[in-house]
Amino acid sequence: MVEFIIEYWLAFAFSGIAYLFRHYLKKLDTKLDTFMKEQIAMKAGVQAVLRDRIIQSHKYLGDRGYATIEDRDNIFNMYEQYHILGANGVIDSLMDDICELPVRKRKDGGSSD
Repeated sequence: MVEFIIEYWLAFAFSGIAYLFRHYLKKLDTKLDTFMKEQIAMKAGVQAVLRDRIIQSHKYLGDRGYATIEDRDNIFNMYEQYHILGANGVIDSLMDDICELPVRKRKDGGSSD
């Protein structure tokens, strides 16, 4: 009789533990899904901002007709990070255009145009 009660309570206890463990795993899985969706959105957002900045820089430098060393360093850094994030090839042609621009010091000698 005592063995039956011990066996019954052990089965009941393990069922409860299994239920709690499954419940915890479900919560963890939901949190992981949310985290992964946020990470994908963050990556896409950063990539979109880098893409926009490269396009804007291309337009600005193209209109100006030259690039400074600082301009090129900044754009090349953005371009490198853009590619690490899994970029497409659309920006490559813009970077080719930027690379063809002459490198000069700023005409006004200041830090911005």
